[in-house]
This record gives sequence, C-alpha cells and structure tokens, in this order.
Amino acid sequence: MITRCFCLKRQISRNGHQLTYAMFIMEKKAHGKQWQIVFPSGGRDMKFDMAVFHNKAIHVISDSAFYFTKSSAFYDPYIMSYNLENGTSTLLKLPTEAIKDCHNMCNMSIFNWGKVTSSNSSICLVKLRDSGFTIWILKDYKSSSWEKLLEVRLEALELKEENPIVTGFTIMNGDLLVFATEKNVYSCGLDNEKSTKVEEICQHNCGSNTRFIAYSDTLRSCGTNAETMPC
Repeated sequence: MITRCFCLKRQISRNGHQLTYAMFIMEKKAHGKQWQIVFPSGGRDMKFDMAVFHNKAIHVISDSAFYFTKSSAFYDPYIMSYNLENGTSTLLKLPTEAIKDCHNMCNMSIFNWGKVTSSNSSICLVKLRDSGFTIWILKDYKSSSWEKLLEVRLEALELKEENPIVTGFTIMNGDLLVFATEKNVYSCGLDNEKSTKVEEICQHNCGSNTRFIAYSDTLRSCGTNAETMPC
C-alpha cells in the first residue's frame, strides 16, 4: 500500500528544454520500503502539489505560463501520468477550449472527480480565467476525451461582496467546488440539481494567500464536544 509520494528534485538537460523530476515513493510495510522513479514531464514545470491518483497512475498537470513559442511541442499545457504498476508514462491532452487563451492570467488545476471507489470516478479539470470558472470531466482516458460540466462567471453567482477576486479553489468530496476570495470561502454544488447554488462557508483573514490542502480528518466527524476552530 503506497502511503507517500513526493518530488525531491528537478533536473534540466543540456538543451535547457527537457525537464525530468525524481520522485520518491514510500510503501507501507513492516519496515517500509522506498524507491525512486524518474517522472518525465516534457518541457514545462509541473504542479506536484496537486497530483491526482486515478486509474492506477499518478497524474500531474503542467503550468500554462507563456515561455514557449507556438512551434514548440510544449507550447500548450498538458497532464502527465505515471502508472505505478507497469512503470509507463502517458501524456493526456487538455480540452481544446481549455487551452484557448490559457497562457495569460489563467489558473488550471486537476482533482479527483466522484468517489474514488466508484466505477464512475474520473479526473476533473478546473480553469479559472477572467473571473470565471470552467469545469471539465475526463470521459475517455485513452482518447483524452473531455466533457464540459459547468461554465459560470462570478457575477452570476451573486456573491455578497463587491468585486470579488478568487484567490484559491479546489474540488472536495468529488463533486463540490470550494473557492476563496480575499474575504470569504464559498462552496458550489456541481450535481445536476444545484450546479450554481453557492453557499458561504466562512470568512477568513488570509487575504490573497489562501491555499487548500486536502486533509482526511476534515472530511470526518470530529466527535462529541468538538469545537470549531475559527477561520
């Protein structure tokens, strides 16, 4: 059973374009076991802090910054996967619409979609640009076929604050968009019945430095006499 995976270093080849990452994986055993794999990442920096485990593989999305010419094979962002069972790597293409205008003032991230134990589980892609969210679900793994789930601008969500700026977002429990502005944290259900219904979760004092980190204890009941910590 794999319990830990993290990136230790980045190596840049002599041509200055090809990047490779060394990852260390810890297997849960009586005394533990550690081994290193080389994760080929193409030419872009990878967002290892939001890796997704799906289909027996680790998936990591690249950044979308503008530092390649259009003639480069790495001009558009992508997802790289590494299968932990057979050691193969695969490049997954992003939706054509997601790639459009993604090199400037754009934030894209991937998350688990659906219950991990469900046969319908998949990968979710969220794009934030121009104060609007667009969300896709990976429908066919082999062909990199995506289906758009939602496209909505902040104005349509009718948040109770003026000129909100999104400072962070994540997908929780496989079907809930959670995002933060400079003042508040909100949730937006992504099922068919309440796809744009927004609820305010809490206020926070983190300003623009918000970051969501999955932690299993926060998804379980805290027990009797538990007190809520202030945001």
